[in-house]
Amino acid sequence: MANTKVEPPVKAENEGDVQNEQQENQQAGPPNFGGPKRGGHNNRFGNRRPGPYPMHNRGGGHGGDRGDNFGRRRGGGGPHGGPNHMDQGPPGRNQIDKINEKLSNMAGPTFDLQPLEMDEKKFSGRTRLYVGNIGNDVDENDLRGLFSPYGETSEYFLNKEKNFAFVRVDFRVNAEKAKRELDGVLFKGKNLKIRFAPNGSTIKIKNLTNFVSNELLYFAFSVFGEVERSYVLVDERGKPTGEGVVEFARKGCALNAVRKCSEGCFFLTSSLRPCIVESYEPLDDSDGYPEKYLPKKNPEYLKTREIGPRFADVNSFEYEYGMRWKQLHELYAQKDMAMKKEYEMEKEKLEAQMAFARYEHETEMLRDQLRAREMDRERQKHEWEMKERLAEEQRQRTEEQMRRQQEEMQNRIIHQEEEMRRRQQENNLFMQAHQLDNMLEQQEQAYEQPPPMYNNMNQDGDAPVVVVKFSYPQRLRCKG
Repeated sequence: MANTKVEPPVKAENEGDVQNEQQENQQAGPPNFGGPKRGGHNNRFGNRRPGPYPMHNRGGGHGGDRGDNFGRRRGGGGPHGGPNHMDQGPPGRNQIDKINEKLSNMAGPTFDLQPLEMDEKKFSGRTRLYVGNIGNDVDENDLRGLFSPYGETSEYFLNKEKNFAFVRVDFRVNAEKAKRELDGVLFKGKNLKIRFAPNGSTIKIKNLTNFVSNELLYFAFSVFGEVERSYVLVDERGKPTGEGVVEFARKGCALNAVRKCSEGCFFLTSSLRPCIVESYEPLDDSDGYPEKYLPKKNPEYLKTREIGPRFADVNSFEYEYGMRWKQLHELYAQKDMAMKKEYEMEKEKLEAQMAFARYEHETEMLRDQLRAREMDRERQKHEWEMKERLAEEQRQRTEEQMRRQQEEMQNRIIHQEEEMRRRQQENNLFMQAHQLDNMLEQQEQAYEQPPPMYNNMNQDGDAPVVVVKFSYPQRLRCKG
């Protein structure tokens, strides 16, 4: 296999993912734009290579895989950028924990979400072009020169054995212009076939309520990785159809979202209608299936196109089998209508059951809350009674203690009064004894004093009168 592997302008952060992307592109081969599907697509695009899980085998081509060099360079794999090593396998426990953590931060009302920025992101998954029917001598420089008039380009990949290549243009309008002007152009002896490559990082969400908006889709599915675009499908009157589309920056994020939402029930609102998520490849219905793509050398082509448009004659062979085909389509339409009616009836029935079950559930929750409140009230009542009993016991102990203190104080006062009276009596007795001692001492001193001399005589020649003092109250006069 003679393949030319072209490095992008910026070196990738994860070489292992680059090799996986290149191997996938090599195995994919050129997409077949012929077939019964509108826009020229057929099932070869969706089922070229089985996905990592059985549920992913329905679609998911290589075209929109953002696991390439540029996707990693832009920080794909998550809202915060950085390489993602879990794109092609089941998410690890750390990744699941991060998703749960983000969802826990989103819990709560989702009123008045911020409007989304409508500016197109550069080098998104919607700007990748498939270039088919190229020559073996075409290289990267040829492709660069071919697409240089249509803006910046990136991610050149060539498969010379199968004669196809992939080129990523900067913006959608430039990619459309390049597709419109280069499709069918003769380049080195071959007419180029240019189409938009399928975007494998796109998912479709079904079973949405009427209150889900573009902003809510972006807000909810950003937990799985970086979202490039999200929108809700509406009918011709602008009313939501219950379906939406989310375009991730990397294919691994889309596979992770499909896996998680398929294994569990992912709700966007308070309604119990879970999101039905599946891989999605939008149809390229801008150009349809031109005449130049028909295999005109096929004998079946010549046999089918030998008769032009006409109305069949009544009661003819063509009319009979034409009516049979119309009856078959009418039968299909009737069964489809009956199926839709049955689906609507079952949906209304399920919504009624859901409303009744929600009422029962809320009633049971209120009963549990009421029982919990009663138990809490009984517990509080018991605690209050315990506190009152403890307070009463404390009050009684305090009163008993105060009574004992008062009694002790009264006893001390009585004892102090008795002690004071005793001391006062002792003091009185002591004072009386002291006075009595003093009187006795004076008497003893009076008896022990010597008699006075009689030298002085009275005028009459009599002896002087001597006065003797005693301790007694009366005074005695003695004449000499």
